[in-house]
Amino acid sequence: MRILVCPHQSGMGGSQLNAIELAMAMRRYGHDPVVFAAPGLLTGLLRSVDLEWVEAPAPEAPALAWSRKMAETVRRHGIELIHAYEWRPCLQAAFGSGRRIPLLMSVMSMEIPRFLPTHVPIVVGTPELQQRMRDQGRTSYLVEPPVDMTRYRSTDVPAARRRWDIPDETLVISVVSMLTTALEKVQGVLEAIRVVDRMAAARPVRLLIAGDGEGREAVEKRAAAVNHRHGRTVVHALGFQLDSSPVYEAADVVLGMGSSALKGLAHAKPLVVHGEAGFWRLLTEESAPEFLHGGWYGRGGAGAGDLARAVDQLVESAELRARLGSFGRELVVGRYGLDTAADRLAAIYEDTAHSAGDRSTMVRSLVRSAAGSARYYTSMRFGSVVAREQWAREGAIA
Repeated sequence: MRILVCPHQSGMGGSQLNAIELAMAMRRYGHDPVVFAAPGLLTGLLRSVDLEWVEAPAPEAPALAWSRKMAETVRRHGIELIHAYEWRPCLQAAFGSGRRIPLLMSVMSMEIPRFLPTHVPIVVGTPELQQRMRDQGRTSYLVEPPVDMTRYRSTDVPAARRRWDIPDETLVISVVSMLTTALEKVQGVLEAIRVVDRMAAARPVRLLIAGDGEGREAVEKRAAAVNHRHGRTVVHALGFQLDSSPVYEAADVVLGMGSSALKGLAHAKPLVVHGEAGFWRLLTEESAPEFLHGGWYGRGGAGAGDLARAVDQLVESAELRARLGSFGRELVVGRYGLDTAADRLAAIYEDTAHSAGDRSTMVRSLVRSAAGSARYYTSMRFGSVVAREQWAREGAIA
């Protein structure tokens, strides 16, 4: 099949990286993917792997311009199925060519906006979300965040550390994250800087931060202040890294959520999972079931205090770091491999392409979706801060 893959952007982030990696994998099943995305940091990756790319309007462009360009791309390339990622492309595709061409939605966020059309099958990333979607009467599939086990694995830790001139005796903590307020990611990075700042008074430690976003300036300023106070590099803000593998490989401990957390585990590193509202939790054999069911994320905690306690456990015991690193690698290999995800997605494509929907059901779904999305856009333009925050909590992050 000719499949149009529509990531929500081409910047750094787990969802769009997953979209590209899975599109590449689909060629093994005889499919011919075309990626429809605005230019961004990942455009170079698309070119390097020889994926056909059609330039889409920027995310902030009017929705009609995006839909018209997509419809033109569908006609010109003979598209037989559309696979849209995250809520905005999903919504736009449903009201555009998705009315005539089979459409599949993927939402890798921890919440699903209620205004998304209910007649379109949806792929989610956790068993908990899949069950919730089924309870709402949706056709729901599970494809957990895939990890390329060949690419993400440790082979030469000393070389990775030499890349950033890290002395041998230094404890390295790594985080790869978008530096945005979405899911309080940048807030978590700033908490990590606070913890490492305190640690640096007693031992050699280095925090590697790979990422970009609107919070990058705040992170770099905080890092510079910490480094000035200690007279050495304690916090190293690396910016965007197209290949994040060395950042994970250099680490003794990884901090992260979602696909970033899984990539750290693939490198056999102990993991402290980050979430919203002060959530930090060490991955252990006891805590693993909650993450396997609900996703690599959480909500609620003591913030920097919880992070400091988790890191202190790991700092004190090389044996614990090795044991939890091995446990994490085995967990990821057994459940989150890219090949496993690709097999599932190929089967989902076949189901979606051959499932004829009922027209009256589609019309009712689109009418409901139009009314809900109109309320969302009205709130974004005229609503209170509280109303906008509520929409963000429901997954409709602008």
